Amino acid sequence: MKHNAVIWRYMDIDKYTSLLKKRALFFCRADKFSDPFEGTIPKREAEFRIEESRLRAEYLGNTFDEEVAKANIEGLIDLHKRYKRGVIINCWHINNNESDAMWRLYLKDNEGVAIQSNVQRINQAFEKAKEQIEFSKVRYLDYENSIWYHPIDYPHKGYNLLTPFFHKRMEFCHEKEYRIYHQIYDAIDNPDYWETQEHNKGKFIDVDLNILIEKIYLPPTIDNSTYQNIVSLTNEYGYDFVFEKSKLQSEPYY
Repeated sequence: MKHNAVIWRYMDIDKYTSLLKKRALFFCRADKFSDPFEGTIPKREAEFRIEESRLRAEYLGNTFDEEVAKANIEGLIDLHKRYKRGVIINCWHINNNESDAMWRLYLKDNEGVAIQSNVQRINQAFEKAKEQIEFSKVRYLDYENSIWYHPIDYPHKGYNLLTPFFHKRMEFCHEKEYRIYHQIYDAIDNPDYWETQEHNKGKFIDVDLNILIEKIYLPPTIDNSTYQNIVSLTNEYGYDFVFEKSKLQSEPYY
């Protein structure tokens, strides 16, 4: 993605207040997302891996054992289940403009915000984080008939255990998602890891809000009183961001 690609995060007032107070974004465990396919392998990908094993055996002049190949896939599936427990994710929306659908999806009323940032800003905002943070645009696939490899969209033939976390089913393509993620190796290795943590659904990771936030947009239905309350709340925590009213409020030209 281009460094100036525009990304958004829509949130209600409680999450915005938490962001200001903690100066941190919440990263949710992949296994806590509602989509059961999160972090999983497409059907054709598993079949492709078995076929790839057969071709490799033929090339090397070895005997191909299909049962062993299937067992290897089962082992891989088990490893992916463990990774779902240990990979935490924060999600953004890629769009040059506001999204009416995103406003409706993430706000129950007019109390909330949409943070506008871009790819370069979000990378720089985590430069001082203690954790190793990684970033990726999400690619959407037909999980029945597609494989990960594509000569243009995803020209990586090697296998990466993080690959499932930046692929999703086509049914979610409206999200236009950009992901920030972090691996917690102790959680991958230990099924009881989260029972000992402050938040068992994920983790807050520090971020520089002055770098992260380019502008803050207010909801289309917001009234002046709520607008001023959100600006005042922001100032109370020592921030002076640029605020914009939603362009969906604009009057028609006729």
